[in-house]
Amino acid sequence: MDKGGPIEGRWAGMTTNTTLGRKTALTAVYAERYVLSLIFLYLGWIDLHKFWAGGPGQYGTERALLVEIAHHVIYSQLQIYTGFLLLLGRRAAVPPQNFKDLLVPLATTFFNLTYSAVPWFPAALQKSLCPIGLQTFFAATGLCLNFIGFMVAIWGAFHLGRSFGVFIVVRKVVFDGAYRWVRHPMYLGYICLLAGLAFANFSAAYFILVPIHVSLLLYRARLEEARLSEHSTEYQEYIRQTGFIFPRLRHPGPFEKSGG
Repeated sequence: MDKGGPIEGRWAGMTTNTTLGRKTALTAVYAERYVLSLIFLYLGWIDLHKFWAGGPGQYGTERALLVEIAHHVIYSQLQIYTGFLLLLGRRAAVPPQNFKDLLVPLATTFFNLTYSAVPWFPAALQKSLCPIGLQTFFAATGLCLNFIGFMVAIWGAFHLGRSFGVFIVVRKVVFDGAYRWVRHPMYLGYICLLAGLAFANFSAAYFILVPIHVSLLLYRARLEEARLSEHSTEYQEYIRQTGFIFPRLRHPGPFEKSGG
């Protein structure tokens, strides 16, 4: 998938159902590599800077410190890693086909910014709904879910490698590693991260935002599968044999590619 000349040359003879236009699709691919990658690196650095600027002692309580670790330290590492993956990503074999392939991933990816707006929510929505005696426990549970989610997402990203991207395009399809058991291990990791965020804060604001974010993730995953299925019969068989977000309890075994 990554062989051949420039992207323009590889798309020149391709017939697609795109409604974007060739120049728009090409601009999106370059923007993903050279603009979005830098945005992720910058956001990751900002998160780390916010945490360390005043020192851990600024947060006062143990619960507050755990929440801030969940917010900034773990999440910033994922953002920085994402930035490097985008910068080094494999070129698209099939470009974005329509505006949905651009807008849905962007809405999903940058929905994270809505959590920064929580301090502007009404006080009743910001208030923790957890009993005082359990707040530290739930904050610690949230941190554990964040760590598990981070590790699962990194595991998926490691195997996805240079096929990672933001926009919905067709690159080299990965079937090994975490992808032998589940089709979207990175999204499984993200869902764990978001669940950890909800547990750590345990407020109505997060109980509203997190389900919306998860719904966007699942919708994006379905769009990706539809695009890959259009261009790969092997991926169609892969869908029949593997779990969507969670591994199947009963299935023939991890997916094995056909020979050839």
